[in-house]
Amino acid sequence: MTMYMTPYRRRYLRQLNQSDRAANEFGIAHSDVHIPLDVLDEKDAFVLHAIIPGLSAEDIEIEILNDTVSIKGEFNYEAEAESYLRRERPSGQFYRSLRFASKLEADKAEAKLENGILSLRIPKVPEAQPKSIKVKTR
Repeated sequence: MTMYMTPYRRRYLRQLNQSDRAANEFGIAHSDVHIPLDVLDEKDAFVLHAIIPGLSAEDIEIEILNDTVSIKGEFNYEAEAESYLRRERPSGQFYRSLRFASKLEADKAEAKLENGILSLRIPKVPEAQPKSIKVKTR
C-alpha cells in the first residue's frame, strides 16, 4: 500500500506539527509517535506510567529540571518485509514533556522498565515548614 502526499495532506501535516509544537509548551505530546501516560499525584511524589513496548532502558532518555519531566526515545523497527499489508506498530521518535505544580527532586527520582511499561517515581521538593522559636529572657 503506497501513500501519496498531496498538497492538501502536506499542508494538513505541517499544521498538525505546528499545533504539536505549540501544545508541547503546555505539557502535551509532540512527536511522531504518541505514548500514553498515567500520572498519579501521591502525597510526597508524582508517579508516571508510560506504555513503551519493544524498547530497552538504553533507548529511553528521561530529563528532570525544576518542575518539568521530559521523556524521549525512538521506535526503530527494521523492515522485515518489502511490503506490508498492514503496519500498526509505532515507528519514529516520541517526546513527552510534563510540567507539574510542584518542584521535583531529580536526584531522588527512580525509573524502571518492565514488560514495556516505564514507571517513574519523582519525589516532590518538600515545602518549607514553619519552625517555632522560643524567646529567651535574661
